[in-house]
Amino acid sequence: MMIFQIMATRIPLGISRSSNGCSTDPRLSGSGYEKCMQCGRCTASCPAAYTFDDYIPRSVMSRLALGMGDSLAEAVWRCGQCYSCRARCPRNNSVGEAVLALRERFGAEGRVPDTIKSVRSLLLNNLHSRGETFLPQMLTDKLLREFGPATYSRCAGNIEKRARLGYEKEDARACRIPDDAMEEIRHILTATGCSDTDDQK
Repeated sequence: MMIFQIMATRIPLGISRSSNGCSTDPRLSGSGYEKCMQCGRCTASCPAAYTFDDYIPRSVMSRLALGMGDSLAEAVWRCGQCYSCRARCPRNNSVGEAVLALRERFGAEGRVPDTIKSVRSLLLNNLHSRGETFLPQMLTDKLLREFGPATYSRCAGNIEKRARLGYEKEDARACRIPDDAMEEIRHILTATGCSDTDDQK
């Protein structure tokens, strides 16, 4: 019991939220990093931590508590925003909330990995052209293998399977989105500043 009392005690380290670079973002303070007791439940339940060796949710919280948010510029892009961390945390903390705040900060500073920029461009193109984010042809053989042998064996040949079920090979839906709905989607993309797709350049 004593160890938990020690871990739960706030130690004055002389570090302010401003040292993490996004002190005004309510998602950062709302994440609860200051009351994290490093039990590791977030990490144990995180699918991204299971997949990527360089993403440890518990470490995100400890680095924020130590004012080392700047060191997370690469790792925060691994989070899939499933919020398993929040569901498992005994203190209702949320690593996912902190990650969102940090992503916005790094994005504003232009510190976004090229792979993330590529994915963003691809998703925006898909939204603009088809009204969907993830299309079947994006599940390439190489990508499927990154998810491990179980996923690969289950999903390999999905495009052909979908065609046999009556779906279009290049569409995630059984029927295309109506033209009037597509116009609304494109209007939303423009209104939110997300219209910079390759299609329009």
